[in-house]
Amino acid sequence: MGRLAIDLYADEIGVELSRVRHFSVYAGGCPTNFATGAARLGLRVAMASRIGTDGLSDGLIDFLTKEGVDTRYVVRDPEHLTGLAFLSILPPDTFPLVYYRPDPADMHMTAEDIAPIAFDDANALFVAGTRFSGEPARSATLHAMELARAAGAEIILDIDRRPTLWADLDAFGKHLRNALPLVDIAIGTEDEITAAADRPSVEEAVPVLLDLVQRAVAVKRGERGSEVYTKDGGVHRAAPFSVEILNVLGAGDAWAAGFVYAFLQGWTWEKCARFGNATGAIIVTRHACANDMPTQDEAVSFIEEQGGF
Repeated sequence: MGRLAIDLYADEIGVELSRVRHFSVYAGGCPTNFATGAARLGLRVAMASRIGTDGLSDGLIDFLTKEGVDTRYVVRDPEHLTGLAFLSILPPDTFPLVYYRPDPADMHMTAEDIAPIAFDDANALFVAGTRFSGEPARSATLHAMELARAAGAEIILDIDRRPTLWADLDAFGKHLRNALPLVDIAIGTEDEITAAADRPSVEEAVPVLLDLVQRAVAVKRGERGSEVYTKDGGVHRAAPFSVEILNVLGAGDAWAAGFVYAFLQGWTWEKCARFGNATGAIIVTRHACANDMPTQDEAVSFIEEQGGF
């Protein structure tokens, strides 16, 4: 549930954004990347969002439909445009990203948009933290989380901290922490975890978040792997995979798709995190995010080639 957008990624690798002349057009946004990744791994997925009524937005619906993602809960908004993101790719560690999101359609989701969603038929609800950056999306998202919890669904929150998308960045941690009692598992990078807890280190931040969530806090550490901290005091670490990086954008979303897939299969925390490490590692070798998400066969083959779980 959340940001359904259009990504325009530079075709010229190693070129500054100001000099890029050719872009590839992809589906984008954290929840969109996650939804596609989860569907390719074999989960039954529906997307809830708002987008414009233009041709590019039509293309998003076509893409998700072809990927097997149910789009019945994507509302078409004739008054607001779908957001855009432009990216230049200078591997291994420079990826300038510019958002064009002046009052985008997805931030106008309302409780009325949420009403038709069949939460009783869902095992989990995945939400991105950018939902809390403004109204009416913030209230609509909290309402959806309350309905999902009442229906018995697991709620997974990807912190998804995007500073340029917050008019009041100082309110980021407050709004995230306000939502966490409804959350089973919170997922974030090291920077996102510390920002959400308003603490200087992961070691200090995790206990703050664990006190609020229902189950666990998962920390994505990139090339250093990942770990899951649980309410019972457990720390479950998963080793990384070594790959050559092309584009790191989408790595966290691919990780989340792999992790949530494994979690819903009932795997151990270590195996869930390791599978997330695999799907995240695969995506950084590719150009796109949603459009290049790995399939289940690709993920399993990759893990086997790298020595297994």
